[in-house]
Amino acid sequence: MRASRSTASVWGLAAASACCALAALPPLDLWGLSFVGVFLLVLAARRAGSRRTVILSTFTTYFLAWLWINHWIIGVTLAGWPVLSAYVALYPAMAAWLLREIGRDRNLGRWPSAVTVPIVFIGLECVRGLIIFDGYPWYFIGQPLIEATILAQPADIIGVWWGSLFVGAVAGLCVDAVRPVHRRSTGSSIVVGVLLTLAVPYGAWRLAQDDVLSSGPSILAIQTNLPQDNKIGWSVQAQFADVPSFIELTLEAFEATGGADLVAWPETMVPGLGFDRGTRASLEAAGPGFAHLHHWPGRIEQLSSVLRRPLLVGSPTWLDLSQSVDERGTWMEGRTRYNSAVLVEPGGGLQRYDKVVLTPFGERMPYVEHWPWLEKQLLIFGAGGMEFNLEASDRAEVLSMEYSGGACGIGTPICFEDTVPGLCRDLVYFEGEKRTMLLMNLSNDGWFGGDDAVRRTHEQVARWRCIENRVPLIRVVNTGVTSWTDSLGRVQAATQPRVSSWLLCEPKVDSRRTMFGTIFGNLVAWLCFTMLCGLVAWHCTLGRSSRDEGVSDAGV
Repeated sequence: MRASRSTASVWGLAAASACCALAALPPLDLWGLSFVGVFLLVLAARRAGSRRTVILSTFTTYFLAWLWINHWIIGVTLAGWPVLSAYVALYPAMAAWLLREIGRDRNLGRWPSAVTVPIVFIGLECVRGLIIFDGYPWYFIGQPLIEATILAQPADIIGVWWGSLFVGAVAGLCVDAVRPVHRRSTGSSIVVGVLLTLAVPYGAWRLAQDDVLSSGPSILAIQTNLPQDNKIGWSVQAQFADVPSFIELTLEAFEATGGADLVAWPETMVPGLGFDRGTRASLEAAGPGFAHLHHWPGRIEQLSSVLRRPLLVGSPTWLDLSQSVDERGTWMEGRTRYNSAVLVEPGGGLQRYDKVVLTPFGERMPYVEHWPWLEKQLLIFGAGGMEFNLEASDRAEVLSMEYSGGACGIGTPICFEDTVPGLCRDLVYFEGEKRTMLLMNLSNDGWFGGDDAVRRTHEQVARWRCIENRVPLIRVVNTGVTSWTDSLGRVQAATQPRVSSWLLCEPKVDSRRTMFGTIFGNLVAWLCFTMLCGLVAWHCTLGRSSRDEGVSDAGV
């Protein structure tokens, strides 16, 4: 009977932990529950009488939570919905199992939980966020901490991993306070005390540094509202209905605001292939049957001339075109295909950034892509209508524009790339120098259908890039949320999702360089991963004889 009550309590704690993790995220944004969720998960791990109980209870409850979080995927791939949810649910289950084993080890169990809990979570987040499937750096335990502006500022030293370090340490202290072990609870108190003593004054100091800010270029961000199913199968007829409406919206917004230094459209909103000069020459030589492929790039160049402003737009880029003829007729092939951000200048100049990190399972299929036949069959089974035919660029190109304040380097991460810490760091810093003063994310969040919570989550993840690099971020998003975030991670203005709209952004550029950008990068994540591997190796070898001896929290 006692064992069954203990098992039930473990399941209850795991379920409560999953609910807290869910409530800490948009749309509820109860960020303080991120601490509670981790605390309850560690309690469940320490109380569990068996490995099976802790793994099964945590995986099951978090899997159900992830089914809810990921329900937007149903409209894209029904088969992928439970697969992704199960994959992400594995990580809290592994965290609970590892924390149980550490807590029951005679030596490791004496370590302050404010140390072991962050090591476990950050080590696993390193695996999920940087290693497996090229990384899925969303939903870290410290992600909601961005809403506590003063506490989030140390991210300019060690990156987004600071959030998980702080949340994990505080949760670990609470665990040690529930069942005090003198040396362990004292150690946790010291760790959290040091973190708070450093974080709060540091955050206040960073927030007060107004003298490092200066006026940046004004940006007119145009929010389109094109459904994702149109994007996948965007017919020529639909393009001739949709794109003129984007142009009309741009002209109306430009007149209403009195103009801006730069006008920006979201990802892939300019159909066709004609921005590259060589590509356009090939299309023109192919005859009038291919005129639609360079029509809209030409119209955008005309729009830039009319407005006398540069336009930053998202568009496909095909290079090295060739004609093919088969039973389908005559059609064009591109040897190299990119998802691009193109800066169109009034005088005819063009600059281009090609996407470096392709979205896993959205633009490429990691590992499986080496077997084209298998990839094709999986796409037919799980995501009919999609094609994975893009190349990843090997260079993080920075665009440049002139405005009244001088020259401004612009980093243009596309879609998912604004959630990738390493790439955004490379866009802002080169050999220790800050070459970019503004990040502009062109995104198409039409994937998310009617789920505005995940739109807010995408924005929340991206805001960490502002603190890490001390740059403002403009997000120009199809279906929204289009927003402007300052270099302290605070949203200054945002549109409503799923409507055609526009937003005039007037960011201030920040002259500060960061330790994350110039020195550390993701070093803390890799250190925690290495330490976690060391703890597991210790427990599986030297600690084998001491399992379930000495320190145990089974009675918590």
